[in-house]
Amino acid sequence: MSLEILKILIQILLSVGAAFLGAWLASRRFRNERWWEKKSEAYSELVEALHNMRWPSSEHFDAGLEHRELSDKYSKELWEDFRRARKNVWKITDSSSFLISSEVLKAVQEMEQGLSNSRNADTWFEHLDEQSTAIDICIEKVKNIGVKELGIK
Repeated sequence: MSLEILKILIQILLSVGAAFLGAWLASRRFRNERWWEKKSEAYSELVEALHNMRWPSSEHFDAGLEHRELSDKYSKELWEDFRRARKNVWKITDSSSFLISSEVLKAVQEMEQGLSNSRNADTWFEHLDEQSTAIDICIEKVKNIGVKELGIK
């Protein structure tokens, strides 16, 4: 009789242990998936903000190549969008620093240095080209870092 009670107790302990282990693993997986989603969202928002930064200089550059004038109003709107997007890049980079790689901050800082250097260009087209290049390089770096961080193949 005591052997049967011992078997029942062992089965109960194993069942309770398995239930706790299963719940713990499920909880851990859920947390990991949520972090992955948050990281993915942060990288997506950052790439979008960088793209929004890229657009104004691209519009001005294309207009110059096509020998067309952008209205003052449209030009002002573009540069306001640029400033808003730039601010958003820094907001995402700062607020997501615990989610995204520190390499992203370095890439954004390098972009800022490139933007600063573009102010020394000899012509407006060189300025726009250098500005676009700095942003394009940053976008590529952020995308590559994101792919690596998120484990995307």
